[in-house]
Amino acid sequence: MRVGRFTVSQSTFLLLAAGVVGIGGGFGAVVFRWLIAFETNFAFNVIGAHLGKVIGVGSIVVQLAIGGIIAAWITAKFAPEAKGHGVPEVMESVALRGGVMRPRVIAIKALASATSIGFGGSCGREGPIVQIGSTIGSVLGQFAKAPAPIVRTLVACGAAAGISATFNAPIGGVFFAAEVILGEFAPRSFAAIVVASVLSAVIGRAYLGNHPSFDASPFQLASPYELVFYALLGIIAAVWAFGFVKVLYFLEDGFEEMKLAAWIKGAIGFAAVGLIGIKFPQIFGVGYDSIQQVLYSHVPAAHAFILAVMKPLATSLTLGGGGSGGIFAPSLFTGAFLGDGFGRLVHVAFPSWTGPAAAYGLVGMAAVFAAAAEAPMTAILIVFEMSNDYTIILPLMVAVVISTLIGRRLLGATIYEMKLLRRGLDWQKVRHPRFLTRVRVETIGRTPPVIAQLNDSIDTIVERDAASGELAIPVCNGERFIGIVTSVELAAAIAHGKGRDAIHSIVRATSDRLQPEDTVERAATIMAEATVPLLPVVGEDDRLMGIVTRRDVLDAYRSLADE
Repeated sequence: MRVGRFTVSQSTFLLLAAGVVGIGGGFGAVVFRWLIAFETNFAFNVIGAHLGKVIGVGSIVVQLAIGGIIAAWITAKFAPEAKGHGVPEVMESVALRGGVMRPRVIAIKALASATSIGFGGSCGREGPIVQIGSTIGSVLGQFAKAPAPIVRTLVACGAAAGISATFNAPIGGVFFAAEVILGEFAPRSFAAIVVASVLSAVIGRAYLGNHPSFDASPFQLASPYELVFYALLGIIAAVWAFGFVKVLYFLEDGFEEMKLAAWIKGAIGFAAVGLIGIKFPQIFGVGYDSIQQVLYSHVPAAHAFILAVMKPLATSLTLGGGGSGGIFAPSLFTGAFLGDGFGRLVHVAFPSWTGPAAAYGLVGMAAVFAAAAEAPMTAILIVFEMSNDYTIILPLMVAVVISTLIGRRLLGATIYEMKLLRRGLDWQKVRHPRFLTRVRVETIGRTPPVIAQLNDSIDTIVERDAASGELAIPVCNGERFIGIVTSVELAAAIAHGKGRDAIHSIVRATSDRLQPEDTVERAATIMAEATVPLLPVVGEDDRLMGIVTRRDVLDAYRSLADE
C-alpha cells in the first residue's frame, strides 16, 4: 500500500502504525489519568469544600449533580457516541464502519469521562481509555487511507494500548483487544496488538509507576476441597453479574424514556448517586482504594454484600443519567466485595478448609467481569497482572470458567453486545457472518457473453459458445428469460444432425432464478444441485439482467477468504 510517496507492504505498515498507536495510546492514558486527578481535586477540594460550608452533608449531592450536568451536556452537544461505556461504541464502529471514528471523540470522551469520575460518578476508566485509544488508531488508519481490515486492527491496537498503560496490564490489554474488540485471534492482527500494548506499557510505567494496581496478600490453597467453594463463588458471581446487567439497562431505558433535556437527566442520575454515597461513600469514583481495603483486610460480610449491591446500582444511575465511564472497574468492585463477603462466610463455617476471605475477593473480581463480558482470558490475565499474584491462578481459572459459562446462559449476550442488540445490531452475526452472506448477487452477476434467442439456430449458438467457453447459455425471448441450454446439450444436438433446428427445440425451462438483492449464499445453495450450472439474475417481468455460474461463486468465496 502507498503511504504518501512511499510504498510499503501491508504487514510492514501495520507493525509501524501499531507502534505509533501504542505510543499515542500510552500518552493518552497518562494524560487521561492526570485529567481525572485534576477534576477530582477540583470537585472535592474546591467545589465540594465551598458547598460543604453552606449546605453541610448534602453538599455531595449538589456536587454530583453539577458533575452530571456537565458530563451529560458535553456528550449531548459535541459527541453523543462518547456517552456511556465506550466499548460498545468501538465494537459498533468495527462491525459497521470498518473501524472509522470521529477524531473529536478523543477530546470529548476524555473530558466527559474525567468529569463523570472526578465529580464522584460511579464508573470506571477502562471504557473511556479503550474508546480514546481506539479512536487514535482509527484516525491514523484513516489518515493513511488504509483498507478497512487494517483500520479495524489499528482500532484494536488502540484499545490494547489504553488498557495496558492505565492498568499496567500489557498481556491483559492484548487479550481484551482480541477477545472483546475483534472477537478473534488472527496472527497478523495479534502481532500488531502486542507491539502496541508493549510500547504503551513502557510509557505508562515511565509516568505512572511500575507497580500492580492492587497489593494482594500472599495466597495459599488451604485444602483441595477449597476449590469447591471457588466453584460455588463462580456460580454466585454469574448470578450477580446477571443482576448488574439487568439493573444497568433497566435504568438506561428509564432515563431514555424521560422527555427531559440531557443535562437534567445527568443532574437526576448523579444526584441519586450522591444520595447513596452519603451512607456508602465507597461507591464514588473508580473505587480502587476501597478494593484495596478489601484485599488488605476483609470487611464484615453483611457490609460487603450491601456494597456489592450498591455499586452496580450507583453505576447504573451514573451511566443511565448520561455519564461517561466504563463498567470494568465497577465489575471488579462488585466482585471484590461479593467474594470477600462469601469468603468470610465459608471461612467461619470451614476454617480448616479455606484461606483468607481476601483471596475470594480477588477471585470474585475476575468472576463477575468474566460473566458480564464473556471474556475469561481477559479477566484471568488482567486480575493476575493487577495483583501480581501467580499462585491465585488455579482458583481464578475454576471460578472464571464457571461464571463465564453460566453468565452466557443467563444473559444470552455480553454486557457490551447487549447494548448493541438494543440498537438492532447482532454483534455475533455481523462480526462472524457466513462468508457468502456478505455479498449480494448484483455485485458478482455478469453480462453473459452469449445470449440465445428462441429462434436462433443451434449451429449459430454452438459457434458463439465455442468462442466464449461457457458451460451453459441463457435463452431469452427478447429480454425475457426463458431457460438455459448447456454445452453438452448443444453438442448432442449437433451429433444428431439437428444443427439447423431452432434453439427452442432443446431449451430447458428452469424455475430457479435470482434477484439482484439475493445473497451469494442463496446462489451457492441452489447450485449445490449438479443439474444447475447457471442461474439467471432477473428483474421485473423476468427481464434478464445477468448470470451467475459456479465459477462466479467460487471467485467471490476466494475474494472474501483473502480479506
